[in-house]
Amino acid sequence: MRTADCSSCEKRTIPLNDTIKVDNQVYCENCFEKNFTDESHLKNKKIEREIDPTVCSSCSKDFGDQELNKISAYPICKDCEIKIKNKTFPLWVKSFFIAIIVIVLVSFVWNWKFYSAYTEIKESGVYLQNGDYTNAAALMQSASEKVPEVEDLSILASYYRGIEYLTKDRGADALVEFERCKDRVPADYNIDNLIIQAKIGATFDAKDYDGFLAASLENLALDTTLAMSQASVASAYACLYAERGKEEDKQFSVLYLEKAKQIDSLNEELKQYYNRIDHRLYSRTILKHEEFLKQFPNGWSK
Repeated sequence: MRTADCSSCEKRTIPLNDTIKVDNQVYCENCFEKNFTDESHLKNKKIEREIDPTVCSSCSKDFGDQELNKISAYPICKDCEIKIKNKTFPLWVKSFFIAIIVIVLVSFVWNWKFYSAYTEIKESGVYLQNGDYTNAAALMQSASEKVPEVEDLSILASYYRGIEYLTKDRGADALVEFERCKDRVPADYNIDNLIIQAKIGATFDAKDYDGFLAASLENLALDTTLAMSQASVASAYACLYAERGKEEDKQFSVLYLEKAKQIDSLNEELKQYYNRIDHRLYSRTILKHEEFLKQFPNGWSK
């Protein structure tokens, strides 16, 4: 577990998750409530909630000095990561196919298509747990085609494909799949958030930098404490500066880039992203991630 010291009461070794930063000053929760009794006291101040990378954000288990893998910005232990992946396989699909199994047992030959579809759904779940969204989506689509009367399977296939496209930086394709899932999947599937992420990729690829900025600001509004969200806005402004050369776009890009670095300046993936934004501001050249790595395999510097 990571700890911090309160700058107000000088309490020592407070769990990092129980602290709040205000203008880079660390407060324990009691001192935060005492010093900022009204919302007006926080006006124009920078507020950050610290996240301990060694404590699982789902089950709160302490892993000592070991930093955990993250889902988005939140550290997750392996057991909880498996549970989250399993949650993607919805109860309403499982329940339907329990009933189908009963029908299959009554009339195995006549209901062969249901049995075959059920087998593919189980295989799809195995691929999903291994992070193979391509095969998971293909098998779910095949099962859907065998029992077209169960439209939920087709929706689930679209959801898997959307995540696959998102991981491959195919934002426009992911957006099509996620839009099909909107209002059709449970709330814990976070479809609205995934649509925003897909919009960010789609607008950048289409060189719609005003749209890129709008989607990035929409994403930032969901959580201002994530470095990647701040950096995405900086990237959008840098694209606008590269395209039209307005000094105010450059200033906004530098502002949001600095905010991102203040939140996280150590993560290697983020440092590469920051470097790409710095290059864009300096050269007014917009390179995609793969192009940038090919041209600057060891990073760019002035």
